[in-house]
Amino acid sequence: MFLRLQSRTKLLTLIAALSAANAAFRIVLAGGPYNVKPTAFLTIIAGIVAGPIPGLIVGWLSMTISDLALGAGYWTIETSAGMAVVGLLAGLLWHRSSSLGRIRMTIGGYLLTMLYDLFTAVVDALIYSYPWQASVAGLYVPFLTGSPTPYPFGFAHEITTAVLCLAIGPALVSRIRKVYHHTA
Repeated sequence: MFLRLQSRTKLLTLIAALSAANAAFRIVLAGGPYNVKPTAFLTIIAGIVAGPIPGLIVGWLSMTISDLALGAGYWTIETSAGMAVVGLLAGLLWHRSSSLGRIRMTIGGYLLTMLYDLFTAVVDALIYSYPWQASVAGLYVPFLTGSPTPYPFGFAHEITTAVLCLAIGPALVSRIRKVYHHTA
């Protein structure tokens, strides 16, 4: 009984810590010139370490909590749902993996973040009634679409996640697993 309670406490602590870190990073980095935020990276970490449902919760809470400080709106639903799917998929793909290599995690992190960016771009286009192709193109070639950002917003987000996955991903997963799965 005590061990089950202890493991639930660890799970809630991990979800709270990663969600809070994500929200804080997102708020602090909101004024930066690039879409360089570790939100997808830490959501992926949650899915890998704790499983699909905790990954989903961290993704949802990260976006919802930070949007409360940054200004919530209809987009909070779409961004929260999109990031929740990132955490869910990371957990489904890699939670049971005993060893996750840098290259696999880097490519997977890039693709999961791209999926998030494409999802939110298409949903925005549908909500604002403009061509979804222009919205997607604006993520990668903004100067061709008249985007207000002069840099490839989506590519910056995806590269940030990929670089974090490459540089510290497997080591962070390993260290959190040691603490998280230790029952003594």
